[in-house]
Amino acid sequence: MAMPRALHLRGVRKRFVAGVHGCLASVDVLRGIDLDLDPGESAAVIGAPGSGKSTLLLCAAGLLRTDAGTRSWFGDSAPVTAAARAYYCFSVSDLASVVPGDETRVYFLDLPPALGMSGMLADWISDHCDAGNALLIAARDERLIPRTVDRVLTLSAGILHSTRTIRSRVAESVAAEASPFC
Repeated sequence: MAMPRALHLRGVRKRFVAGVHGCLASVDVLRGIDLDLDPGESAAVIGAPGSGKSTLLLCAAGLLRTDAGTRSWFGDSAPVTAAARAYYCFSVSDLASVVPGDETRVYFLDLPPALGMSGMLADWISDHCDAGNALLIAARDERLIPRTVDRVLTLSAGILHSTRTIRSRVAESVAAEASPFC
């Protein structure tokens, strides 16, 4: 039996509406986001300020209600599962307060842009992925993403685009090589 995905998003949409009766404005921030993260995997979402990175992380963590789509954490879509196994971090002190649990978790790192991804943070990411946790990181610039992250995605116009894989796992690199028997 296959292990369930740490995070599974399908068709996630989020729209914000502001104003008063007769004078309303709305913006579609997330337009049908599909994203999977496996235990032990990390991904970074990059985008300009206001592109929806934080909204995506908040929706994915179960902290912000979506307008459409489905979300599940380790194969379970119950909000209580998100509360127990999804951890949203928006400061260095949040990272410092993380206490390892009995169950694996999915971490959402929405850190200030000035912080950057230091070597200590890169080690934190590697250690947590090695322990079977999954991580989704928001950043404005790809240069702030440590090389320990598995893949980088770009969020623009409410759509998530695959940018590139930074590093492949052992099974992926072996499977990608041509077999001498073919």
